[in-house]
Amino acid sequence: MPVLARLLVAASLITQAPAAPPAGLVAALETLRDQKSYSWEIINSDPGPVEQKIETRRGTVTTVQQNTSPNLKGQIDRNGDMLIRREWADGLRLDTVITATGGMVTNTPEGWLDDREILTAQAEERLRGQAPTPRFAWLRRADRPDIRRPDQELVPFLKSPGPFEFTGDSYILRMRSRSGDPARPNEDNAEPATSVTVTMNLRGGVIRDYEVKIEGTHRTSRSRIAIPVSEQRIVILTYVPVSRIDLPREAREKLDRSRRPAGAR
Repeated sequence: MPVLARLLVAASLITQAPAAPPAGLVAALETLRDQKSYSWEIINSDPGPVEQKIETRRGTVTTVQQNTSPNLKGQIDRNGDMLIRREWADGLRLDTVITATGGMVTNTPEGWLDDREILTAQAEERLRGQAPTPRFAWLRRADRPDIRRPDQELVPFLKSPGPFEFTGDSYILRMRSRSGDPARPNEDNAEPATSVTVTMNLRGGVIRDYEVKIEGTHRTSRSRIAIPVSEQRIVILTYVPVSRIDLPREAREKLDRSRRPAGAR
């Protein structure tokens, strides 16, 4: 299932009537956009493995759906450096630091690695030509994480065609892609439509938390069977400034080396 960030890039595919965002929400989004430093937490809903039975022309197909996205805690300091801590249900935890200049290092089971070292290690695992190893599994998770901050995710709604629903201090935006016909998911060769619901909750004129719910269908590669899929997550914002992300010496040395030209290392 594509994440919300990819759906926002394809904003032209959203079918809604033009409507300006409510003034209160515009002010809250502008406040978030102007934050130089803040923290956030992403809680992904994981109901455990869910069995689904899909009726097709050739009989019943059984599928199992489970959310494998990690929970995440992130913060951006006054210098623009960012720390994200991801934790998966199987116990793996990866801390990644992204500097304002684009440098990136991740604390892995083998210590702090920069993005080039992670890519090199993945290539080494593939060259061995064996079945995927536990090392290859965590290397894939460490490689190029989604580093989109809440302000980067929500501020584009300032240009959203809407319409917005609101109750009290909660604002709701519903979006749907045009591809496919959700009423006939098994009869259309195109990828079925995807619906996204974003609920933003305000307190004191600022966004304190928001919920993203994605519902749609995914077609299998060969049989083209449409399988219902869903994703739900809650993002909690904390507007307490962070002076500087505290990094161990090993991580800072790794970042310093990654900034130097290849011949000077």
